[in-house]
Amino acid sequence: MQTAPKGTRARLLTALGFGFFIDSAEDVALPMLWPAVRTALGLSYAQLGYIDSIRVIFQTFSGPFWGMLADRYNRKWILVIGTGVWGLWTSICGFATDYWQLLIVRIIACIGLGCLYPAAFSLLADSFGPKQRGRAMGTISAIGMFGIVAGALAFGEIIGISEDGWRIGFIGLGVTSALSGLVIALLVKEPVRGASEPELESVITEESAAQFRFDMKGVRKLLSVKTVWVNFLQGIFMLTTINALATFYVTWLVDDRGFSEADAPLFFGGVVISLALGNFVGGSVGDWAYHRWPKYGRAVDSQISIGISLPAMWYLFSYANDTNSILVFSIISGFFLDWTRRGAMQPMVQNTVRPELRATAMALTEFVNGAFASVVIILFGTYANQFGLSRTLLLLTSGFWAIAFCVTPLYYFVYPKDAERLHSQMQERREMITGNS
Repeated sequence: MQTAPKGTRARLLTALGFGFFIDSAEDVALPMLWPAVRTALGLSYAQLGYIDSIRVIFQTFSGPFWGMLADRYNRKWILVIGTGVWGLWTSICGFATDYWQLLIVRIIACIGLGCLYPAAFSLLADSFGPKQRGRAMGTISAIGMFGIVAGALAFGEIIGISEDGWRIGFIGLGVTSALSGLVIALLVKEPVRGASEPELESVITEESAAQFRFDMKGVRKLLSVKTVWVNFLQGIFMLTTINALATFYVTWLVDDRGFSEADAPLFFGGVVISLALGNFVGGSVGDWAYHRWPKYGRAVDSQISIGISLPAMWYLFSYANDTNSILVFSIISGFFLDWTRRGAMQPMVQNTVRPELRATAMALTEFVNGAFASVVIILFGTYANQFGLSRTLLLLTSGFWAIAFCVTPLYYFVYPKDAERLHSQMQERREMITGNS
């Protein structure tokens, strides 16, 4: 049997979880360090906005490049380079003395951030079988969510050390990122591509898997998988909602609900913890649903989770005015917010895309979803200036979530056929490897 043993899978989850933890902490680094960076380098709000936007742009656009590398070469060492060695560029940000130095180094640093999701997505698919992939994705994502909370607390303390505390923050973050690369190098064992496919797990070897290597023709085959296209469509609305909350939620609490600037982040921290728990639970429930109903279980799980969070977000931004109602409906919304991606969307792509194309599939999904979400958030910043944050968030959450809910039934038509096609392809590979027909 080629399926990874429990110890190997546990080490993989530990290493990737640590990488996601550091990556999430970096997401909150610059916003937390903004005031100190602005004062030290004499930056304007616009310049800070450009530097922060650079992260999303270059991380998103570098993803397909890293995805194709991860499908073509050893994923473990791609991660060591991309998250470990490349992470040292973040430390160099701490030595910047003016705007242009910080901007250029930040651009270089953010290029490496695009490698984590695609390579991890592919590694998990080859280490966990179809019935376990939701929990695996949910676990590392949940660990990453706690990185946001830890990062916010840590950077808050570091800033108070001295006027150069922001430099210590960047340097420490880069060193920790390099440490995550070392952890991956020590703990992760590169699995054989296709090792967790039911048809191949008892026969696949490194030598036999080499004949099914990634090439650019495979990208066209990837785009013929209809489940991937439904993921693109559903994902652009889901990620826009998630990004809108990350961008505007704290400001909404302060401006529209009268919370202090000290108390509002505490609410946000509670939502992030709820989101982390929801990632794990959603992945586990998605696996259970797949086990009970292989063809439609994950799609049903997706639609139910969206159906629960939709009215919660609608009430939150329409009628929740007191502390208790805001807290309750924020936690409900956060718990189910990312449930469908971990328990349904991502495992369904893993179950319909060939092993040598999965990192590219994940990277393209992140590229499409991220690019769309970034543009929408920028456009709705102007809308918020005119109509207010409550109306803006109501539209970007409940409105976009309703569209995602309506898109979900498309999985019922395309996923079973795509999954069956992959099973047939893997059976053909088994016959090629064993010499039997």
